[in-house]
Amino acid sequence: MARSFEDGISSYIHAQAVADVYFPVDAKGNADISCSQCYFFRESAKRCGLNWEICQYPNKYVGGGCPLVRVDDDTGEIETLNP
Repeated sequence: MARSFEDGISSYIHAQAVADVYFPVDAKGNADISCSQCYFFRESAKRCGLNWEICQYPNKYVGGGCPLVRVDDDTGEIETLNP
């Protein structure tokens, strides 16, 4: 049932999602970590499907606001995709 917020909003409930994305690596070990290789990239809108930000160079880079983090499968170490 939809609620009415006629009296305003007193607070928000914070929620997060976890998504797995696998970027391709060629036979020489060169990874293509770019928006265009991401499952969540929306080609027709040139936007990220996770945060709806415009991806300026989707075939070359990952957008500055990308919410994804890189996880090292061996160590479990986490780092951003944007150094």
